[in-house]
Amino acid sequence: MRYTAILAALALVLAVVPAAVTGVAAAPGVQQENCSFPFSGTDATGTEVTVEDRPERIVALQASTAQILWEVNAQERVVGMPVRSYTAYLNGSESRTDVLTGDGTSVNVEQVVALEPDVVVAPSSIPNATVSQLRDAGVTVYKFSFDRSIEGIYEKTTLLGRLVGNCEEANATVEEMRSSVERIERAVEGRERPDALYYFYNFTAGNGTFIHEVITTAGGDNVAANAGISGFGQISDEVVAERNPDWILHPSDAPLPQREPFASTTAYAQNQTLSVNANYMNQPAPRVVIPMLEIAQALHPEAFEGGANGTTANETATDEPTTNATDNATAADPGDPPGETPTSSGDGPGFGVVATLVALLATMLLVRRS
Repeated sequence: MRYTAILAALALVLAVVPAAVTGVAAAPGVQQENCSFPFSGTDATGTEVTVEDRPERIVALQASTAQILWEVNAQERVVGMPVRSYTAYLNGSESRTDVLTGDGTSVNVEQVVALEPDVVVAPSSIPNATVSQLRDAGVTVYKFSFDRSIEGIYEKTTLLGRLVGNCEEANATVEEMRSSVERIERAVEGRERPDALYYFYNFTAGNGTFIHEVITTAGGDNVAANAGISGFGQISDEVVAERNPDWILHPSDAPLPQREPFASTTAYAQNQTLSVNANYMNQPAPRVVIPMLEIAQALHPEAFEGGANGTTANETATDEPTTNATDNATAADPGDPPGETPTSSGDGPGFGVVATLVALLATMLLVRRS
């Protein structure tokens, strides 16, 4: 099918974006807010956190927050982060200090303190007791709240950019995300929504998750949400058999089950399954728009065939989406699918460049109305 070639081209684009192309200029029309220091804000623990000066030594305690720091061009100041297979796609991450314990299940407090960070950014999964330990050792910690939506990812990106003094880059990243999402929404608007199930090791993403919004924004009807599942939870074989999804989506690190009732679903019978990059899909951060586009193209290939009624590539130069980011955030945690999963072929940093190319691909294919 035509979209297969486009996905292959997208994969090639992601694989060759050079590390040197990391600078992101402010998007046209973005009004730059005051990005001076000191900065004060109330975090998820209800604590008023003050960052006195632009932080030069940053520690990220989770993968999605690290991704955002790369996307807003603050990666050179990151001294500590999870150094794991699921962060290997971030260029240079292997040279940072790993801040997790050997089994990867908790924060190595002593190691974080030894790094002498100016600020530590913590996801909601980090226990408040761990945050208190770090604060008692004199470390400034800002803890984010649970991420439930695409809007929440916009807000988190904006806030984190403000926290580290990279407001322009954060605003530009959010603008690019919004532009890509809006193009996808226009492409699938008014089209019949096939039932889609996101499946990984008997778990799924239901209502109140950013992955639910990825599926619905891409033009799918989330089977898990319709079955009354909230958050990230297990899905039974009975629900799969009853709902009989048209499509089954899965992260690249989680194989599709070959047993019943999956083998008898419409998705399997019609070869309608899709593997998406596990890190981009499971980490609530800017690159989530990439699997969103892939899902939209898979579910609605006719919407991306182009043609006389489609939008031309000139739209890229004339679109000036507005931003509406506010002061709320979160990081990848148990609110995300269990386990922020392994390596990808992407060559970050530089979402600004990648998003522009993704948007260009989408625009060049947009939208033939039936």
